[in-house]
Amino acid sequence: MIFAMPDPDPHLFTAPNRLGPAALPPLSYRDPGSFGALKTSPVFAPATRPRGLLSGYRRRLGLLAFILIATPLVVGVFGQDEAAKVRAEGRTPAAAPSIWAAGVDLPRQVDAYLKDRFGLRKEMIRLALQADNLLSDHGNENGRVLIGRDGRMYAEQNDAVRQSAGLVMRDRMVRGTAEYLAAKKDALAQRGIRFLVASPPNTATIYPEELPSWARNQGKTTEYDLLLAELTKRGVRAIDLRPVLLAARAEGGIYLRHDSHWTPRGALTAFNTIVEADGHSDWRMSAAAVLGPPTIRRSGDLASFIGQTSVTEPVEEMTLPRVPADKWTSRPYTSFAETGDQPTGTVLVIGDSFTASLFPPMLLAHVRKVAWAHHTQCDFDWQAMIERYHPDEVWWMPTERFLNCMPSVLAADSGR
Repeated sequence: MIFAMPDPDPHLFTAPNRLGPAALPPLSYRDPGSFGALKTSPVFAPATRPRGLLSGYRRRLGLLAFILIATPLVVGVFGQDEAAKVRAEGRTPAAAPSIWAAGVDLPRQVDAYLKDRFGLRKEMIRLALQADNLLSDHGNENGRVLIGRDGRMYAEQNDAVRQSAGLVMRDRMVRGTAEYLAAKKDALAQRGIRFLVASPPNTATIYPEELPSWARNQGKTTEYDLLLAELTKRGVRAIDLRPVLLAARAEGGIYLRHDSHWTPRGALTAFNTIVEADGHSDWRMSAAAVLGPPTIRRSGDLASFIGQTSVTEPVEEMTLPRVPADKWTSRPYTSFAETGDQPTGTVLVIGDSFTASLFPPMLLAHVRKVAWAHHTQCDFDWQAMIERYHPDEVWWMPTERFLNCMPSVLAADSGR
């Protein structure tokens, strides 16, 4: 259907309103004889003004977006060898795709190749982790590393950060572990072997102020607190290493910044606390006798997890000599024994990487033999261990995040 408009009336909008005194305001336009003049009226001008991509604010946004996209590409082409950074992470960079050989797999190969050679890749990974850690209420999604406000790294495996904050409380497992250790203490006592428990705390326990607010302990009871209390009730000598390590921070670095472990100074502080509580005050050692001047240590286990292998920090390394170890098997972290030149004494340390390399040299300054075994969360043959090494003392030293025995071990032990 077609509608035709009659010739325009030049007085259509300017004549008096016959329906009442409230006349419509006259519209001003250049050509009152042309209805099309309305299109050029100032009333309609904003609607007809061009608003394309070249408007001022859009030009600025477009320029910013171009810079953000182009910068990594330019750095990737003309900057450092990004593939070398990938190799430093312990991975093999993706190979250049072959257009003819790849076939339908070409998009995936191109994607992998560009990911490993994207400029500023490491910097963007670190920035994303820091932003996620500091702004999120639940930590980052990496699941392995949490980065504090000044760059200190915290292990997140085994709920270590939440454990230190008191957000994880497996009270039945803690009490079961206390019962298990009390039974071992009684069995060792029947053979004249002394027993103590001293768990190295998590980094988050010793350096909480650098964590995001959600990850700091707000006065909650932790599994460490509960285990100490339960062991004390059962007559097991349990040494709290937290107060002395917190106080020792004023003397130097106690835990590594880019690694999940304590420093040699931290290990020495813990060692002196243990021997004092164990009645061996004459075994205490000075920092001057054990530690060297600060040297630069590169990277760390946590830094490697997120590709930050270029980070460094000064560390006072241990200067005590090591002796050849008599290993039980060839497997990693197998039990071993080291023998020194002291006349008597054997100490068996059951721990993990916190003690494997740092405690034997300090103990060998005072006893003839030091044996070490991994705790494997209580899943090992105690009888075979004792028969092999015949210790005078056993030091139970799993790290805080491994202080609980595995449920399967606790279930089997309770059924005996």
